[in-house]
Amino acid sequence: MQNRNLVVPLNWREVGLFIALAYVFSWLWWGALIFSGAQTFSNLSQMSADETQSAQMMIAIGDFGPLLAALIMRMFVSREGLRGSMGWKRPFKFYLASFLTPILFFGILAVFNHLTGLGRFAWTRTDMPFGAYLGIELLIGAVIVSIFVLGEEYGWRGYLLPRALSLGEARGTILVGLVWAFWHLPLLIVGLNYPGVSPLIAIPLFALVVVALSFPFTWFYKATAGSIVLASLFHGFINSYGDGLTAPELVPNGSSLVTGSAGVVMLGFLLILILVVYRVFKRPSA
Repeated sequence: MQNRNLVVPLNWREVGLFIALAYVFSWLWWGALIFSGAQTFSNLSQMSADETQSAQMMIAIGDFGPLLAALIMRMFVSREGLRGSMGWKRPFKFYLASFLTPILFFGILAVFNHLTGLGRFAWTRTDMPFGAYLGIELLIGAVIVSIFVLGEEYGWRGYLLPRALSLGEARGTILVGLVWAFWHLPLLIVGLNYPGVSPLIAIPLFALVVVALSFPFTWFYKATAGSIVLASLFHGFINSYGDGLTAPELVPNGSSLVTGSAGVVMLGFLLILILVVYRVFKRPSA
């Protein structure tokens, strides 16, 4: 297995410049979409499948802001170069884990929501069986999403996390989580993640979920010796199966605020997982 420096000395000026560049690149793109008057951020539920896919891809272009920022930092500021920064050569078990762990996690989440009545799952689609949806549509979607979220992961886990880990695992993870969460701010303000929910509620909830979600990413980053390819696949499968198994059309009586992929139940599951890892299994947090 090729290895890389999992912890890099923290230079706050470089980190601050990286964060500023990542935000500027992404926010300029999203701002242009918002202020152009395009329907990209609104009425997604009323669009056709092709229109929705096109709108989502336009939004996802902004995901490459952190990647551009990391490339500039690596080539011109920290001058560490790009060689070995992707981490392709890893044991197959990690690729398998990046696929199966999100499917299992969100499968359990969906069953919990259904059994508790918080979000009754209802398969109403007539164009394909549920098994085909899980094994084909969401699988293909996960691979496509992984390409776009590489734009995030090359920045968050590829550049920022190794430096943040100088603060210790828990503190570094929280720092990355906060930067990652508030990078989404324009999307939260226009109601993309929680349709119809006030940003005053959506923003703090989303921030808590993303900070909590950052812990499994850190664990996976360390386990895979800093593989950004695997982090991107992990992220892609989380997005595809998380959104796919909690989609409003499949959980008609649920609320995105509670049963959604960034809802209260998701936050609760993540907090329990973090507690078990650090308290029961005694993983060092420093």
